[in-house]
Amino acid sequence: MLKINVISDGRTATSTGDRGSSLLDILRHSGYEIYAACGGKGRCGKCTVQVKGEGTVLSCSYYPDRDIEVILPDIRETNILTSQTDYLVDLPYDEGSHRNLTPQPYGVAVDIGTTTVVLYFIDLVTGRLEKIASLLNPQAAYGADIISRISWCQSNETGLQDLQQAIVGALNGEIRKFAADRKLGTEYIERVVIAGNTTMLHILLGEDPVPIALAPFKPRFTASQRRTGATTGLAVNKGAEVVTLPSVSAYVGADIVAGLAALNIQEKNYLFLDIGTNGEIALVTGYEIFTCAAAAGPAFEGANLTCGMNASAGAISSFTRPGEYRVIGNTQPSGICGSGIVDIVAWLTANGIVDETGYLCDDFVIDEGTNVRVTQRDIREIQLAKSAIYSGMKILVTRRGLKFSDIDALFLAGGFGNYISIDSALQIGLLPEELTGRIYAVGNSAGIGALQYLRSGEFVGRTEDIARRAGYLELSDDEDFPAEFALNMEFGKSGRQSIT
Repeated sequence: MLKINVISDGRTATSTGDRGSSLLDILRHSGYEIYAACGGKGRCGKCTVQVKGEGTVLSCSYYPDRDIEVILPDIRETNILTSQTDYLVDLPYDEGSHRNLTPQPYGVAVDIGTTTVVLYFIDLVTGRLEKIASLLNPQAAYGADIISRISWCQSNETGLQDLQQAIVGALNGEIRKFAADRKLGTEYIERVVIAGNTTMLHILLGEDPVPIALAPFKPRFTASQRRTGATTGLAVNKGAEVVTLPSVSAYVGADIVAGLAALNIQEKNYLFLDIGTNGEIALVTGYEIFTCAAAAGPAFEGANLTCGMNASAGAISSFTRPGEYRVIGNTQPSGICGSGIVDIVAWLTANGIVDETGYLCDDFVIDEGTNVRVTQRDIREIQLAKSAIYSGMKILVTRRGLKFSDIDALFLAGGFGNYISIDSALQIGLLPEELTGRIYAVGNSAGIGALQYLRSGEFVGRTEDIARRAGYLELSDDEDFPAEFALNMEFGKSGRQSIT
């Protein structure tokens, strides 16, 4: 009999289970409600939990062979999973024209984010999702944002090689672990599908990303790229097909194309927003798609803040009031991640500790024991980031002759969009007040899009169609953007008069 320590809503309890039973069955038999839209058949990828020492696992595909500690998703995470079911497609598996090279072929869909990398492994015979793995992008050692990493490539003779080896090595580590767990060689990985921003895709394939950062911002490629395993350095079958999804421009990448293609909605006019170091924004009005990118900087991902950190164990991820906050992993706080800083700034502005201009008299200490605090410089970083995002949306909507009140919905994508409190985002003016009640988080839509691309020929056509239809507005060339940016620096709910 196995002992399972379960952490749920900050409380710990002990359950037991038999060897050979899936973690999903053990948890359900112990009275825990685990969201599994497909009923535990390995299709939806939504029955995820955290296993201490191993990270995120699919509870339907994880069979404990020892005593473990499990952290269940909180209500906010569960709501995200439900939203994914409601708003993202789940197409039936289509083996298509894929030619199996081994008796038991596997494929992997990869979302390479600037901060986080997620891999989805599937059985190419049945289409069953076998494992989800996530890790921090090791390229962060060369810079927190894409411009810093491009600068590294430009300034160092081996810069591109450094960054490429970092990401390829990280992917290979997860691929080898997956194969070893199944007592297989990595040659059983026969297909790899990759989404990510344009810079991440260039670095992965060893293509010079420097032109992306220099006017007129022309990447080496935006179309889908196809390679073989033998030419990529990936630990996969030498004949494996390695495909990158298409991008739109230098700063609107395959992550946005994948996310838009994955949406399953009826709204006519909607915004799609991935908040990261580079805030990628799409406005869909019927058949037409318009995009732009706002340089928000890494503050929303926990970087460049006095006590900032990524969304990992020890990070304050939500904040209600002094002494009442949530720490990832149910541990002592060691820093603040993006969703936490938005909650904190929202509370500070709502209670007059930070005024509309962003002035903070003294450091705001959250935990005296660990000296986790927010400083005046942190407030300025959030002001810059939130104004860039809001102003980018405002310019895009205005240029189409619309107002925020004309928009049917706003879909938040990406890791930050997963956990941000919409109320807090509205409070600080990051998101438009006019869209209150019409803002929906859809989680890692880029990863789900890459997964659907791996599963379905129909989805491949969707991505090509979206990339072909999408136009791009360069905000640095827009004459009204500087004034709009300055206007939106103040805190408080949005809805101010725009520049005309």
